[in-house]
Amino acid sequence: MKVIDQNGRLFGKISVIDLLVVAVVIVLAAALHFKSGQTHTGITVTEQPITFQLRVRGVRSYVVDAIRVGDGLYDQNYSSGGRALGEITDIQVERDPGTTMAYLNDGTVALIDTDDTVDLLITVEGQGLLNGKSYSVNRVYDLAVNSARAYYTRTSQFTGTVASIR
Repeated sequence: MKVIDQNGRLFGKISVIDLLVVAVVIVLAAALHFKSGQTHTGITVTEQPITFQLRVRGVRSYVVDAIRVGDGLYDQNYSSGGRALGEITDIQVERDPGTTMAYLNDGTVALIDTDDTVDLLITVEGQGLLNGKSYSVNRVYDLAVNSARAYYTRTSQFTGTVASIR
């Protein structure tokens, strides 16, 4: 009796190709089981509380009235991972009247007092990563001191500069 007959069957009962397919499936299943059973050795990164302050200059009174403690803060132009950058925890009036940048006739720029406006210092608490000297809120939004951006809450919109990060 031949081991493989003329039809390509092993002992005349099972095809060699079918046997190879079954062997490949068994090897793949064993590899998958072995791979999923291993412990993961990657680094687990946990988010930490990050508190930052925004200095907002020359804000009109109706905008000040719309900014409330407890509101979520968002960035108008940059993605923050679909979540708020943080929650507003404190609002302080720094100057009354506020200041604004003015371009003078001699080509210089100066801060001048403006009526009907105030300067604010807004404290925001969020969650993010601290990696050396860089801060990332919601793991994707880079935060740096002196960066000026357009922010908004659900009832207001303003431009602020990051004054400090803790």
